[in-house]
Amino acid sequence: MARKFIHFMASLAALTASVVSICHLPALIFRDTPVPEDKPFMQMEKEFGFFPAEFFVQIKSTLIKLLHWNDISYIAQGTDVKRKIFPYILESYTYSLTLLFVSLLISLLFAVTLTIVTLYLPSFIQKAIGQISLILESLPDVFVVFSLQLGAVWVFKHTDLLVTEPYAVSGQKIYFLPILTLSLIPMIYLYKNTLFMYQNELGKPYVELGAAKGLGKFYILIKHVFPNVLLSFFYNLKFMYLLLISHMIILEYMYNIYGLLQFITNHPSYEIITVGVILLTLPLALLFLVIKLLLPKGVTYYDQTAV
Repeated sequence: MARKFIHFMASLAALTASVVSICHLPALIFRDTPVPEDKPFMQMEKEFGFFPAEFFVQIKSTLIKLLHWNDISYIAQGTDVKRKIFPYILESYTYSLTLLFVSLLISLLFAVTLTIVTLYLPSFIQKAIGQISLILESLPDVFVVFSLQLGAVWVFKHTDLLVTEPYAVSGQKIYFLPILTLSLIPMIYLYKNTLFMYQNELGKPYVELGAAKGLGKFYILIKHVFPNVLLSFFYNLKFMYLLLISHMIILEYMYNIYGLLQFITNHPSYEIITVGVILLTLPLALLFLVIKLLLPKGVTYYDQTAV
């Protein structure tokens, strides 16, 4: 346990150092050029080049500010009011995190359910579903968001029933359409991979032994195959989380959601960007620590003891 905790702390330190370095990459290739004295109203421009000294100076400045994180401040958009970043950023953060994790959970549940249903279908229908999922997976995020918004407006126009808000107004928090959109595309990816993992597990000896002992197919799928698939999902969770964040960038803009990424975009200082990215990566790091403490390292344990 102590070794795992030390390893986690070292990984967390390495993660923080990586985040700080990546967030400061613009300082490595761009720097502000001073405004000429004879042109005081001239807009400051960026000079392109390679500036390692500026890079490390900015990192040092940000690290000092992070040590005094409670004093980090920003100018409220549309005003001259100076606010401290906490607790204001936490409202946007919790909203974005709710959308991300609820979408991830829905994606997993629907992917597993659709996979089990698919395994009971004839092979030609399975091939057709595979082709349809390939087409849906290739649809751009903008098209999916616009289609769902248009669908909500169409339903309201013809039935006077506002199923859900198609667009956030004045800081309003909407959940249904953003979660539906955010879970749809990852769900297709998860469905394809879960189906592949199920088919891979079904060919293993312990499944054949269970069938020979008279165990039903559904019982084997849920009781013995699903834990192995779930473990494989956890080990691919990092990629899924990054996939959801990439979708979240477009989603916040098109739904006018004031989430964490929108907060960072509106206040693009190095310290705020660094704090925002650390807040996004920290829950995943903690989740992986809990998973590694509670679950075995691989799926071998379940393979040997399933039957």
